[in-house]
Amino acid sequence: MNKQLKTTTIWVGGLITGAMIGAFLYKNKDQYEPQKEKLNSLLSDFQNIATDLKSKLLSASQEGLNATKSALQTAKETAKETAKNAKEKVK
Repeated sequence: MNKQLKTTTIWVGGLITGAMIGAFLYKNKDQYEPQKEKLNSLLSDFQNIATDLKSKLLSASQEGLNATKSALQTAKETAKETAKNAKEKVK
């Protein structure tokens, strides 16, 4: 099987599985109604956690970017200084 066929098979399988689970839940919605509020609460908590995680990841990536910029700037300045010192020694 080539990669495209595998990808398509997995995608179609996921689509069919999702449709079957949706039909099952719709058919048995009366049975799951009491748990709806609990599920909504869990989803809300998950969204809050995801939002916090996103902001922390963005902050960490910004800090990493700033650290990389400063390290590159320091390396550039050091390289210039080293080159300047090497030219003076040659003279």
